[in-house]
Amino acid sequence: MADIFSKGITTLNVKTSTFLEVKKIQTYIAKLNSETELLEKKIGAAVYEAWENGEEISEQLVAEELAGIRQKKQVIEEQTRSAEELTRMEAEILGKSESPKQEKSFCPNCGQAYTPPAKFCRKCGTKLTE
Repeated sequence: MADIFSKGITTLNVKTSTFLEVKKIQTYIAKLNSETELLEKKIGAAVYEAWENGEEISEQLVAEELAGIRQKKQVIEEQTRSAEELTRMEAEILGKSESPKQEKSFCPNCGQAYTPPAKFCRKCGTKLTE
């Protein structure tokens, strides 16, 4: 009886820990997506302002902002892989080896978990690629 209780506590601890870490990652991904959107808007506003005033568009300004967007998207991909690894490790620790079709993946835009072969994220509508 104590063995079952101990296993239940261990399972609860592992699941809670994984859940909290995945939620932290998803929150960070959402923050990075917001920052990316702001950079995109900044680029658009700068290009429009230059066009409106008949000025040349500063390629340096645009290139710097685009580099910032690329960097944030790379971090989003890394964080998404981290969340997937945490989920995989949880399954391994708990002895729940899932088949490849049932393996969870995460939306690169908002971090919402999904099971392939989903085509669109249920939370934000982003098209998912597998």
